[in-house]
Amino acid sequence: MITLAKILSEKELADMDIKKIKEDDALLEELIRKEYALVVDWSGEEGDNYLFNFFNQRTVSLLGRQLDISSNEVCQQFDKDIDTPKRGDFVPFALEYFDKHLKSNGLRVVLLDMGNDTYYIFVAPKTDADRLTKIKSTFWKFKLVSFQNKTPLYVANCPKCGNVQFFGLDTDIDEKDLAGKSCSDCGTLFWDDNGNEMVKIEKYY
Repeated sequence: MITLAKILSEKELADMDIKKIKEDDALLEELIRKEYALVVDWSGEEGDNYLFNFFNQRTVSLLGRQLDISSNEVCQQFDKDIDTPKRGDFVPFALEYFDKHLKSNGLRVVLLDMGNDTYYIFVAPKTDADRLTKIKSTFWKFKLVSFQNKTPLYVANCPKCGNVQFFGLDTDIDEKDLAGKSCSDCGTLFWDDNGNEMVKIEKYY
């Protein structure tokens, strides 16, 4: 299982009844329930200040102090920087914005890649954030925030079972990394081993 000391304060760690949690997915659900992790849909339509409140709470828990920015600052900056915003633009912008501010305080935003259309957001000390990305696990696949190259979001709608999968949601993905990707539900191949599309793939920039 994940080393919880990398993402929780000592008090939070003591409050977790780890011995009762045997499965990774059950642990993730408990972390979300306790608001140690935040789940955000790609469209970013959860409501006002949900990201700020989460990052502020994690900063208080891990550092003992609040964020050094106001709750509406990220929205104001988004309106200033993005001329023609599209659905789904806000969350990547906000994650980079908060990551920049957290970094100056010794923290980083870390994303758990679950291979779907949702952001699973954590906060960790900078040194621990780098270590989280190196964990060898089929479940706990962490990545640092990186949307700089603006590669597309690939959306594959499986023609066999109807499952919709997203590639490149929480971090940029190179086209060569798509080779051999298949449906997580039924195994239908989306790209062959040479990276050629085997089903219809939609791209969103």
